[in-house]
Amino acid sequence: GKRVIYAFAEKGPMQLWSVDLEGKDKKQITESEGLSHWPSFTPNGEQMVFANSRENNYEIYIREIEGGEELRLTENRIMDIRPRVSPDGSKICFVSTRDGNYEIYVMNIDGSNVVRITDNEERDDFPSWHPDGNRIVYVSERDGQKDIFLVDIPKPIKVTAR
Repeated sequence: GKRVIYAFAEKGPMQLWSVDLEGKDKKQITESEGLSHWPSFTPNGEQMVFANSRENNYEIYIREIEGGEELRLTENRIMDIRPRVSPDGSKICFVSTRDGNYEIYVMNIDGSNVVRITDNEERDDFPSWHPDGNRIVYVSERDGQKDIFLVDIPKPIKVTAR
């Protein structure tokens, strides 16, 4: 793209901003009560997902970069953070503590069909999509050691025939 998106607290809570590649034409993208973090973009560059803490816990939102309303994609009492849009723009991987531990989840770009991808006693964090869109790479802390892991995304199984 031709702009850089970054998180910055200018006057109040951390918000998302954009600036052109020459460091000029700074624009504020988000204007919410909470802290905004971890932007990730759809392949066409028109929308972004991000996490925001406006209700004292982080939830994931999507919005048009150039204006438009924010749509909340997750809603629970536990934090959902570090969203990343898949290479084809159809899914979002993210970290959640909804089951009591930091685990990796995947959902559709509209927030539907949330599926837990990892199940470890220790922390799974910092997910990123493999370029093929079928796997996620992430950091997992096991036995006090942080390592990088790769996990396949489960494919839906057709159980009816036409």
